[in-house]
Amino acid sequence: PETGKEGGFVVANDAVGCGTGELVLYASGSSARQTEITKDRPCDAVVMAIVDSWEIGGATLYDKHSTEHGYGD
Repeated sequence: PETGKEGGFVVANDAVGCGTGELVLYASGSSARQTEITKDRPCDAVVMAIVDSWEIGGATLYDKHSTEHGYGD
């Protein structure tokens, strides 16, 4: 959302049940093995959160529940 451009792709285990097209946060490396689902497993990346909104300097850059994303009036 900050630049609006897509980057590369990451294959990650989903620990939170995200859906297609959702903006997520992920952890990689040894941090990816800190969830109950991935603990002690050979995992290099895990989705750890679904982003509801993103605000920087008082400006909302992303809002999952906006009309742009199919919500609202």
